[in-house]
Amino acid sequence: MTTSKEIYEQAQAMAEQLVAWRRDIHMHPELGFTETRTAGLVAETLAELGLEVQPGVGKTGVVGYLGEGQPVIGIRADMDALPIQEANDVPYASQTPGLMHACGHDSHTAMLLGVANMLAKMPDRPPGQIRFLFQPSEEMSDDDNKSGAVRMIEDGALDDVDAVIALHVASDMPAGKVMVSEGFCTANEDSFEIVIKGTGGHGAFPHQAIDPTFILAQVLNAIHGIRARRIDPTKAAAISIGSIRAGNASNVIPSEVYLNGTMRSFDDDTRQRLRDELAQVLQVVQALGGEYTLDIWPGYASELQRPAGRGRDAHIHRRNCRF
Repeated sequence: MTTSKEIYEQAQAMAEQLVAWRRDIHMHPELGFTETRTAGLVAETLAELGLEVQPGVGKTGVVGYLGEGQPVIGIRADMDALPIQEANDVPYASQTPGLMHACGHDSHTAMLLGVANMLAKMPDRPPGQIRFLFQPSEEMSDDDNKSGAVRMIEDGALDDVDAVIALHVASDMPAGKVMVSEGFCTANEDSFEIVIKGTGGHGAFPHQAIDPTFILAQVLNAIHGIRARRIDPTKAAAISIGSIRAGNASNVIPSEVYLNGTMRSFDDDTRQRLRDELAQVLQVVQALGGEYTLDIWPGYASELQRPAGRGRDAHIHRRNCRF
């Protein structure tokens, strides 16, 4: 029987290879559903280990199969990068302008390749099948608002799977430490987009315009007041603005302002309350003479169990703010 000490020693012996995989992937980041190079590296490595390999699962995902029978245990890692320009001055920095692995998915992929390597060579590995799930597009959704997880599930990646193991690196934790949390580890996630519409005009004649930037200032205060004044203080919730865009010239009042953000919660009631309150506070736009559109994009849920095929696949659309 392989002991924990032997497993540790085998993992340590793979350190150089793990670092090489991670740095290779880090130098060549790819956005969601475009991870062709990363998926190719994964598929080639799994095939060299003697695993059955299924590429193209969930568009650009890869599934590796080791062993047969029950139970079927999935081990999952995500592969996509983020649209961020890397500022690190290291030899293995991103070679693709505007893209980098800023969330650790390069590490996740390298670690899962290491796990596959060790289990494939383990003479007394546990009975049943081990399914290695290399997921695309964790960070974003396709045109149907479906993430890589949903697309892989639709392609049968979790058929007959009894349990799935996954982890995420955390830069705020000391190296060598592992955190295990009872119950929820991640929150419900909803993204939203808002367009505040005025009439615009010349900066020297603000009285002749309906200034959406002035309205924006009131809206921002109202949005940030949702968590502070409209949500039960004993409930976990967050609402944040991620992007604001308006105008191009210093002397022109723009006709509209665009902003987007995210909402997080753990229970369904609080999740719905955040959505409803966001729609409610935006009525200040009309009170100040403007109009708006609001789109809410439901993301992953916090529930430990949910029906297969659901995730970033729904769209709540509110237009022209009449509730």
